Amino acid sequence: MTQPSSTATEAADNQPSPAARQLLRTSATPLADAVLKVARRDIASFHALPLSHGRSISNSPTREAYEALFGTAQLAADVSYSGTMLDSFFRPRGPLRDAQRLAAETFGADMTLFLSAGTSTANRVALAALTRPGSRVLADRSCHQSVHFALGSLAVDVDYTRMRRCCDDCPRTFADLPCLLDAFAKAAASGRPYDTVVLSAVSYDGVRYDLPTLFRAMAEIHPTVSVLVDEAWGAIHRFHPTLRPLTALHAVRELKLTDPHLPMTVAVTHSAHKSMSALRQGSYLHLVGDRETQERTAQALFQHHTTSPSFPVLASLDLARAQAETEGEALLDRSLFLARTLSTEIETDPRLSAYRLLGPKNHLTDPSLLVADDPTRVLVDIAGLGVTTADFRRLLFDDYGLYVARESGSAVLFHVHIGVDEATMLRLLDALRTIQRTYRTASAALTQGTADHFIIAYPPGIPITVPGERMCDRTLDELNALRTSGSEIYTLYQPQTAQLSTAGLE
Repeated sequence: MTQPSSTATEAADNQPSPAARQLLRTSATPLADAVLKVARRDIASFHALPLSHGRSISNSPTREAYEALFGTAQLAADVSYSGTMLDSFFRPRGPLRDAQRLAAETFGADMTLFLSAGTSTANRVALAALTRPGSRVLADRSCHQSVHFALGSLAVDVDYTRMRRCCDDCPRTFADLPCLLDAFAKAAASGRPYDTVVLSAVSYDGVRYDLPTLFRAMAEIHPTVSVLVDEAWGAIHRFHPTLRPLTALHAVRELKLTDPHLPMTVAVTHSAHKSMSALRQGSYLHLVGDRETQERTAQALFQHHTTSPSFPVLASLDLARAQAETEGEALLDRSLFLARTLSTEIETDPRLSAYRLLGPKNHLTDPSLLVADDPTRVLVDIAGLGVTTADFRRLLFDDYGLYVARESGSAVLFHVHIGVDEATMLRLLDALRTIQRTYRTASAALTQGTADHFIIAYPPGIPITVPGERMCDRTLDELNALRTSGSEIYTLYQPQTAQLSTAGLE
C-alpha cells in the first residue's frame, strides 16, 4: 500500500476541522470585504456619483457637514462601480453572488436576493414573480400598503380576508386566519383555487402567525399554491430556537422534509434594518421554489429595483447575516430577558403603577386563532398618567432621548430589539418612574381637587402647587408650558408643620 507523502500528510493535518470550517463560513462577508477593498483604493470615477470619496466637496464649505453626517468611510464606500469591477447587481457573478448564497444557506432558502430599496420594493418584486395575469389572490387585509398597491397594479383578481381585534382593551389587530383557511378551501373545492396567498406574518404590534399549521393546511388543500410571507419585522427570529419554529422558511423546510416533492412555492421578505444590524432600506427576498420561479424573480428584480443600488446598504446585509449567524442567539437572549424585565417591573413596581400591560399575558392564548405573540414587543397602556400618547412620546424623546414610534389609543409599543442593552432599559425604567411621579400625582390631585405635595419647576424653582392648594385645569396647562420651555418638573412631599391657608391665592 502506498504511503502518503510527508507533504500530503502535512496538508491533511493543516486542514481546518469541520467546526473551524463552519466558523469560517459563517464569519465570511464576501460583499462587505469587496466594498471595503475598493473603498480603500484611490479610484477616480468618470462615471457617476461625484460625491464618492468626497471628491465633489473637497474644497466646499459643506464638507464638514457631510463628514459629520456620513463620515469619510461612508463617503468612500458609496461607489457606483458595476460589472466585473465589483459585481453586477442584476446578474451577480462575484462577491454579491457569494454573499447572497451564504444568506440563502443561512436562512434556508433556495435563493436569496439583496435589495437596497426597502421591503416595499421586495414585496412588489415577489408578487410580480408569483402571479400571472388572471391569477386569483387571497390577501391578508393587515398587509403593508406596498402589498395592496402592488396587487392593484397587477392584472389579478384579489380577495381580502377580514380582520379581527385582539380584544376590547387591546389595539392589536390581525387577519382572521381560520376564515382565511375556510375561504381557501372553498375556492379549491369550487374548482377555482387561489393561485397565490399573501400573509403578513410578523406584525408591527407583535403578532406572529402559526405558519407551520397554515402551510400544512394549504398544502393539503392546494399543494401548487404560491405564498408570499411578509416577515418584515421578524428577520432576526431565524436565529433563536424559541422564535425560529414559527418563521416561514423554517416552516416550509420542515414541511418539505415530510414531502420532498411538494410543489408549494414560498417567497419571504425581510426588512432587515428593523431587527438586524443592517442599514435602513436593506431588505432580503428569499425564495423556496423551482428554477423557473427563481428566474422569474430575478427578472422581476430587474423590472422593479433601482439600477443604482446602494453598495453600503447591500454590504450591510452581508454583515448583518454574519453577525446574526454568530451572535444572534445571544443577542436575542438579551432582548427576551430585557422585555421580560420591562413587563415584570411594570407589573410589580408601585412606582410604575400608572402603566398597564396589554397583550400576550391575557390574550392570543386560543390556539384556534393560529397566532402567537412576539415576546420582544411590550405593549403598555399609559391612560393612568393623565397625558396623551402623543405628549408621552414627545416627553420621552425631548427629555430622555428615548424614541417610541407606535401609539394606538392610550397604548404605546416598546420594541426591545437587539440594539437595546441593559443601560438603555435602565434609562427607560428611570424615565417611566420620573414621568409617573410628575404626571400621575398632578392628574390625581386635579381629580381630587387638592394637592398634597409640592410641584416645582426648575428653573425658576418656584412651586406651581403647594400642599393643600386647590388644583384646576390651568395648573396642568402651566406645567405643560414650563416643560415645553425646558424646565424640569419635580414632585416633592413634605410633612406639614402648620396649617396652610390658600385664602386669597386662587
